[in-house]
Amino acid sequence: MFSSYRTHHLLKTFWGWAEKQLPDGTLIVTTPGGHTYVTTPGSALLFPSLCRSVGGFAAPETDPVPDYPGERSAMMPRRRRTRAQNRANRIATERRQNREARAARHAENSTYAGPAPPSDDDDDPPPF
Repeated sequence: MFSSYRTHHLLKTFWGWAEKQLPDGTLIVTTPGGHTYVTTPGSALLFPSLCRSVGGFAAPETDPVPDYPGERSAMMPRRRRTRAQNRANRIATERRQNREARAARHAENSTYAGPAPPSDDDDDPPPF
């Protein structure tokens, strides 16, 4: 396995790149223009015995990449919002929900206590 960042992954997936990884870790990448690039793992210099193939198995045959007409970048999925925008939106939504929940609890608590007792408008002193 090798790591592939989003842009590189999308380029290779949607634009006709071909890659093949050998059992010893060597990666062969073929561009849509036909150029071939070979990279060997960094461990090949330090630990050559680890890069030896211990057994062989036939790699599955892959279908050739179809040549899509038109604008290929239109096929590449893109984020509608950045991660920062998504995070800010989630935080704002949670804060709005919390604010609404507090307002609902406050309204519920104010009606729970019931109406205020009637005021005594009689200004007479107590009878004693």
